[in-house]
Amino acid sequence: MYRNSEWSPAEQPHMEHIAEWYSLWSRWVNRGKRRIPQHWPLHARVLMNSEELRVWHWMINTFDDHHVLVKMPVTRFTRPNANENSLYWYEMLQNTTCTFSVCASDGHVVGCVDVPKSFGLSRKARNLKSNLLAQCGICYVVLNPSMLPDQDALRNEFLGEEATKNRHLKREEAMLETARLSLKNTLAQQRQIRTILDQEHTSSMPNHWHDSFLIQSNTRPAELR
Repeated sequence: MYRNSEWSPAEQPHMEHIAEWYSLWSRWVNRGKRRIPQHWPLHARVLMNSEELRVWHWMINTFDDHHVLVKMPVTRFTRPNANENSLYWYEMLQNTTCTFSVCASDGHVVGCVDVPKSFGLSRKARNLKSNLLAQCGICYVVLNPSMLPDQDALRNEFLGEEATKNRHLKREEAMLETARLSLKNTLAQQRQIRTILDQEHTSSMPNHWHDSFLIQSNTRPAELR
């Protein structure tokens, strides 16, 4: 008698065929799982909730001379140092994101903002991002959608007071330029209207003015006697 874990010489070839068939079947199943589907089991969703959307519009108005990026991983604007442990910690941060990132025109991120969910933001996550970004020279703040700070105060923290002053100067220059162009257009329109009125007045006048005293009479001149 053979134990259950052993096979008789007559049964062994059959079991080898079964094992080979099972191996091929497993490969076929796994290959089917890795095959790109014709219909993806996914659907679109909104990128931000209502509170995040409101803060985003506020951020766009506050940093109108920058780009406000949405939910960027911190690994997109940081990189590991040249040591053996940095790559490990860098990979650990793959899923760490900030709600908004303020990016300058040269592609550098100058500050990040988090908008907490309804359940809040843990102190551990807040301290991690604050310390990490501070070491990279990037500002980090957490905003309450119902109590947004002064716009200039946030700009000063992210860009410095000099940048805020330059922004006000540029806005004043833009307003003056807009007023100058508006006045120029108004004067041009008035000049055009005056020209049209003058032309209409000229065309309404008779072509020839005749003095009644100069009109010759049809009668013959009287003869002298």
